[in-house]
Amino acid sequence: MILVFFRCWLAIACVGWAGTALGLERVAVQLPWKHQFEFAAFYAAEARGYYRDAGLAVYILEGDPGVDTVSTVLSGQADFGVGTSSLVIDRHHGKPVVALAALMQHSPIGLLARRASGINSVTDLADRPVAVDVHSRDEIEAYLKASGLPANRLKLVAQTDWTLASVDRGEHAAKAVYLSNEPFLIRGREHEYLLLTPRSAGIDLFGNMLFTTESTLGQRPERVRAFREATLKGLVYALDHADEIAQLIVERYNTQGKSLEHLRFEAEQIRELTRPDIVEAGYMSPGRWRHVVAVYASQNLIPGDFDIEPFLYAPDRRQAVPVWLLWSMAITLALLACALLVAARMRRINFALQREASERQRAERKYRELVENANAIILRLSPAGEVTYFNEVAERVFGFRADEVIGRPIIETIVPASESVTERDLASVIAAILDHPEAYAENENENVTRDGRRIWVRWFNRAILGRDERFEGLLCIGHDITEQHALEIELAQYRDHLEEQVNERTRELSLARQAAERLSEVKSRFLTNMSHEMRTPLHQINGLLQIFKRQEMSGKQAQLLERLQAATQGLTRTIDAILEMSWIDSGRLELKRQVFSLPLLIDDMAGVAAEQASAKGLAFVRDTPLGDAQVVGDPMLIRRAIANYIDNAMRFTPNGRITLRAHAEALPGDELALRLEVEDTGVGIAAEDIDRLFSIFEQGDNSQSRIYSGLGVGLAMSRRIAQAMGGDAGCRSVLSEGSVFWLSFRLACVSGQ
Repeated sequence: MILVFFRCWLAIACVGWAGTALGLERVAVQLPWKHQFEFAAFYAAEARGYYRDAGLAVYILEGDPGVDTVSTVLSGQADFGVGTSSLVIDRHHGKPVVALAALMQHSPIGLLARRASGINSVTDLADRPVAVDVHSRDEIEAYLKASGLPANRLKLVAQTDWTLASVDRGEHAAKAVYLSNEPFLIRGREHEYLLLTPRSAGIDLFGNMLFTTESTLGQRPERVRAFREATLKGLVYALDHADEIAQLIVERYNTQGKSLEHLRFEAEQIRELTRPDIVEAGYMSPGRWRHVVAVYASQNLIPGDFDIEPFLYAPDRRQAVPVWLLWSMAITLALLACALLVAARMRRINFALQREASERQRAERKYRELVENANAIILRLSPAGEVTYFNEVAERVFGFRADEVIGRPIIETIVPASESVTERDLASVIAAILDHPEAYAENENENVTRDGRRIWVRWFNRAILGRDERFEGLLCIGHDITEQHALEIELAQYRDHLEEQVNERTRELSLARQAAERLSEVKSRFLTNMSHEMRTPLHQINGLLQIFKRQEMSGKQAQLLERLQAATQGLTRTIDAILEMSWIDSGRLELKRQVFSLPLLIDDMAGVAAEQASAKGLAFVRDTPLGDAQVVGDPMLIRRAIANYIDNAMRFTPNGRITLRAHAEALPGDELALRLEVEDTGVGIAAEDIDRLFSIFEQGDNSQSRIYSGLGVGLAMSRRIAQAMGGDAGCRSVLSEGSVFWLSFRLACVSGQ
C-alpha cells in the first residue's frame, strides 16, 4: 500500500514538473472517492496525452468519505469535480455549479440485502434499518417512496463502513452499494443476496457528473471546453481499452489494492451504465434532467418548475465577442451584402431545408428522450420485419445484446416460428395494423429468450409512416407479463376445481359434525349412567358413616371417620360436577328464571367464604357495592360458578388473603351486567398455562393434581355457566404472586329497579 501511495504522489509530482517545463496550464479535478475504474476517464486522458495536447497539466485529487467535492470546487481548491445528480439541488440552494457532462448515463447506486434477514422484495424494508451515505441518501429515499413505502416507515441510517459486514451480521436490513463494485464481492453467493435498483421503480438518475463553477466557465471558457473534451475522449478510450486502463490503475493509482479481475469487473459494469454504443459520451438529455427534477421535487427538495437551462453547460453557447472583432465583422458583412443579395434565392431554399432538418432533429431528440426514460421493451422493425432498434430493457429481458439482434428478422429470433404460423406471416400482421390500427394496437403472445426460456409479452404496436404516408416500419412497446399469465392460468384451473373441492369439503364437514354429535351423545349417556351407578354405593356409604358416627369410638377412630366422610362428600361433588358438565355440553342445561336479591346472594357466599378462610388462617376481604338490586336469573348456577372460584382460591393459597369483588352496571333494555372477581395471593399460574385452564380436566400445571386435590372440572364448568348467561370467564395471574379469576353475566332487572 505504501508503494501505491508513493506511485500516486510521484505521478502528481511528474504532472506538475512536466506541466511547468512545457508551459501547460495547471488545473485540478477532485474525485468523490478513492481511485478505481469509475474514474478511468481521467487516468486515460492523462496517460494518452489528451490533456497535454489540450495545453493542460491536470492534477487528479483522490477523494474519501469525508471529501465534499462541491465545497472543494467552490472554495477554489479544485477547478473541476465529480458529483451526482443532486448537483441540481445545490444549484437551487444558490451554489453556482454548472454540470458539464454525464460520465454515466445511469446511476450506479443500488441496495444490497441478505435474503436470510427475510428481505425478498423492496416492501420488506419497511421499518427496517437501511444504511446510506450523503451521496446516496436522496436517491434511495426517492426509490423507497416510489416503491410504495410510506415516509413514516422509512428508517434510513448513516453508513459507517463500506463493507458488507453489517448486512451479513443482520445489523442493517440493506445498505447502499455501487453496482460496479460490491456485486463483485458476492460472486458465487449471489443467491444469498437481493440486489435492488432505483431504476426498477422508475427512478433513473444520472451517474457521475463532471462539473465546475460559473466563475470558472465565465473567466476561462476555452479551458473548460478543452478539459471537458479531453476527459470525454479519455472516457471513450478507457471503455474501449478496459484491460489496458485496468493495468494502468494497478500500476499507478491502486490505493484500494483492488485485483485486476476486480477492476475488469468494474469496467464491464461501468460500460453498461455509460452505454457508449447508444449514447454519445457526456450527453446530458434535458428530458432526463427534467425527470431528475421531478424526482427531487417529489421529496420537496426542489421546485417542480426549476429552470435547468442555466445549470447545464452548452458546448456551442456563444461567449462575449470583443468590440474590435464586432467592427471587423460589421465591415466584412457589408462587403458580403452584395454576395448575399445574389444568393437570396439559395438562402430561401437552404432555409426550407434547415427547417425540415431542425424538425427532424427535434423529433429524434424527443424519440431518444422517450426511449431513454421508458421502463419498457422497445423494438423497431423495418417493413421487411428486421429489427432496427433494440433498447436496453429489451436486452435485459431477452438476453441479447442490441448488436446481436439488429438486422435479424424478428421471427425465429424472439418470436417462435409457431407464432408466425399462428399469425400466418408478418406481412399479414403489418397489413392488419395498417388497415385497422385500433383493433391490432395491442396483442399478447409468447416470445423466446436467448437461453430458450418462453415468456409472455403484451405488445402495443404502432405503424411508423413517412411524410408521404409511406410505411417505414413498426414501433413495438412491450411489457413482460409472464408471471401474470401464469397466475391467470392457475386461477382458471383453481376455479374449475373450486366447486368440486367445496362440495367435497362440505361433505367431509357434515360427516365430521354427525360423528361429533354421536360422540357427544354417547359421552353424555356414559357420564349420566356412570354418575347414577356411583351415586348409589356412595349414598350407602354415607348412610353407614352416619350410623358409625352415633357409635362410641376412640378419638383416632373418630378422626379417621371424619376423613372418610370428607373424601366421600368430595367424590360426590366431583360426580355432580361431571354430570353437570355433561348436561351443559349436550345442550340440556336449562336456566331457571326466578327473581332473587343479588346482594343477599353475594352476602351469603361471602359469609361462607369468610368462615372457610378463617379456618385455613387466611384473611378474607370483600368489595361488593351492589345496593339492593333485584334481578331475574338462575341463582343456583351463579352460586355454583363463583363457589368453584372460591374453592380453588382456598386450595391454592397457603397463606395471605382472598378478595371477593362484585360490580354491576346497568345496560339498555332493563338488563344488568354483573362482574365477579376472586383474587388470591397463592401459587399463581405460568403465562403459558392460562389458555388451557378452562378446558375440562386441566389444571395450570397437571402435576398440581398430585399436590392439590381436584380434576380441573370446576373452571370449565364456571365458564360454561357464564357463557350460558351471556357472559364469559377468564383469568390473569403472575407465577408465585397470585391470581385473579373473573366471571361476567347478563341478568334481567326486575321492573322498577
